[in-house]
Parts: sequence; structure tokens; C-alpha cells
Amino acid sequence: MHASIITALLLAAGAIASPITPNVETETKLVRRGNSCTTKNYQIMAKDWNVYLDNDASYNKQCGGGCLDNIRKYCDVVTGWGCDRDANGQAHMSFMTPAGCSNWAMTEALKDCTRKEQTIDCVYVKTD
Repeated sequence: MHASIITALLLAAGAIASPITPNVETETKLVRRGNSCTTKNYQIMAKDWNVYLDNDASYNKQCGGGCLDNIRKYCDVVTGWGCDRDANGQAHMSFMTPAGCSNWAMTEALKDCTRKEQTIDCVYVKTD
């Protein structure tokens, strides 16, 4: 009888001393599914861009306004600017830049636009 009491006390003390940690990842990387950035060549000397930014209202008072400023900083000339924001706050920005504006430059401009909270990798779409 004494052995079973001692065994029960030791098991209880062991359980209290080493609690089970919850199976939770300590690092969470948030990715917004609505974000995207694509470009294609437009004629010879220009690129045509389409950018979707989720929760645009958190970063810009006017649709894409802060993004436009940052895009100009990295790519200089921006023409044909258009921006529409849907009911969920996602912005669709469409515009053209000189052909020298790289995917890297646009990715950096969009990172600045989102206060370095998001990285939207821009990809080239080949057209026939």
C-alpha cells in the first residue's frame, strides 16, 4: 500500500514538474493571399504592371497613393496610372513604367508602400 502511494505521488510530482508544451509554432509568417504583382513588356520601351494589394486602406488614404510615390522613387516615370479599391479594401493598381524598371525595384517600392510589413514579389508574364 505504501509503495502505491509513493508511486502515485512521484508520478504526480513528475507531471507537475514537466508540463506538456502546446504544439504551437513559435514563428508565424503571415502571407496575404490577395497580394500579387505582375509585369509584361509593352511595345519596346515600356512595362505594363498590375498590382493587387490587400488592405490598401491601412497604408494609403487614396487608393494606392503612397504606392505611386514609392514607385516613382524607384522607377521615375509612371504613366497610365489607375487604381480601384473593392469593398474588402483590396486595391488593383495598373500602370506603365520605362522598360528599365526591374522586378526588384518594384518589389522594393511596394515594400516601402506597406511600411516594410509586406513583401510582394513581382513576376514577369511572357506574352506571345
